[in-house]
Amino acid sequence: MLVKEKFYRVVLLKKIIFFFKITTIYLFGVTVSYADLQKNIINKLALTKTMSFNFQQKVAMKKEEGICFIKYPLLMKCKYKNAKGKILISNGKTIAIIKKKYKKIYLYPIKSTPLFIILNKNKVLKLIKNTQPTKIGSDTIEFEFIDKKMNKLVILFDSENSELKGWKTVDAYSNNVSFIISNNKKNNQIVDSFFTIPKEDDL
Repeated sequence: MLVKEKFYRVVLLKKIIFFFKITTIYLFGVTVSYADLQKNIINKLALTKTMSFNFQQKVAMKKEEGICFIKYPLLMKCKYKNAKGKILISNGKTIAIIKKKYKKIYLYPIKSTPLFIILNKNKVLKLIKNTQPTKIGSDTIEFEFIDKKMNKLVILFDSENSELKGWKTVDAYSNNVSFIISNNKKNNQIVDSFFTIPKEDDL
């Protein structure tokens, strides 16, 4: 009886050791894989000066699409495909929402919007370097940023090519907002004057 118990104990111990080895190898592989992914994201973003891309934006149940241009730091211009002639411009200090059809321009300080983080490459790089991703999927890796007012911003990167894929946040009216990028082209020359906010009289 003692011999049989000893045999089962040895078998159980071997199984435990085997499981521990497999788990260690898997965790090491995940760590190495994430380290490579993190390095690729940082390197690609650090070398990016400008971007132009198509986008799909969803606010609550409303969907919009268009084309955007970004120049780091803090410059952005998005043209929406809609009847209102909607354009979003950031000149580095102010966000302008332009509706050409109505000849109206609505102005907001950029610091009061999530774009103050998204368009500041150094802030995004610091976030990636100092935090773990909140989600790693087959096609997307997510990093979460929470500001002093507990506003949450999720920045998305493509798991395969490490490029910026978009972001998710909540607007001032508590609507979920997602902004997804496609056909991203980088480092084409864009002059700063492209991001000038017009006057209503010029619309």
